[in-house]
Amino acid sequence: MKRRLHLYLAGGILLIALIFGSFFDLQFNQALFSKNNFFGLTVSSFGMIPGYGCLAFLGGVLFSITYKDERFKIWAKIIFDVMVVALIGLPIYFLGRDVFNVNGFNNEKLYWLGFVIMTVIVIPLGIWGFFVGKKNEEPMMWLIIIILAVAIFMALVPGTSLFKAIMHRPRYRVAVYEGYVSFHNWWEPCKDYKDIINGFPGILTKEEFKSFPSGHSTAAMIGTIFFSFLPVINKRLMKHQVLFFWLAFGWALVVMFSRILVGAHYLSDTAVGALLTIIFFYIANEIIVRKLLKKEEPSSDTAPQM
Repeated sequence: MKRRLHLYLAGGILLIALIFGSFFDLQFNQALFSKNNFFGLTVSSFGMIPGYGCLAFLGGVLFSITYKDERFKIWAKIIFDVMVVALIGLPIYFLGRDVFNVNGFNNEKLYWLGFVIMTVIVIPLGIWGFFVGKKNEEPMMWLIIIILAVAIFMALVPGTSLFKAIMHRPRYRVAVYEGYVSFHNWWEPCKDYKDIINGFPGILTKEEFKSFPSGHSTAAMIGTIFFSFLPVINKRLMKHQVLFFWLAFGWALVVMFSRILVGAHYLSDTAVGALLTIIFFYIANEIIVRKLLKKEEPSSDTAPQM
């Protein structure tokens, strides 16, 4: 498969989903909605682990590289160490808070347990990254990791969160299904959402007006792109790069489906969330593949297939 072709194919699938959702979002949710579906809640609670977990892995790789590389001065290593702590700590926080809150099993008494579970999962991912990093021989890998981390941050914060703050699209599960507010297309901002919340105190919260785009889909797609970049870190995996991508993309589709199933998002929400990730990572890929790694031949067996 030619370089980046699989990324274009995935983007095309998501674009078709966005077009389909633009016409049939409401009907799609009406047909699938099952608010307390165990499968949907489980995937919603744990489905972002590959996406956020890759941050911890990258943190471990970065720590390993800076630990053994004598080129870096003390001040640079301190900066990298702070980044490593953030790359491991942030996944624990963001993953842990979603297990038992309204985006997961919705049990306030067990809220603390989510952080315990994710600590047990995330820390080993960082350790795994550390040992993988010890075998890395790419001199610019530290910069590659920083670029990947920045792309992830841009997709999650300025990308997804900014759109949520502008659009305030009501979620199907409560706002629309229970009749508190009418259905809004993805391009229609809910400008009076504050008045609606004030009209139903204790029932509606700001969280129910964060449907567009889907943060879960953004994170799930981050895991997809990360697994396609993994062979760049470990060259022995290069021949499996395309397989990694499509397996991870399949999981991203499962996460997207689960969010629609429990009424947290519409099809268009999930499609745009995933597309935002592809856009930011495409930019990162152009920097890493075409500039840093200097792989000029698309057909090369050793060139990253992105």
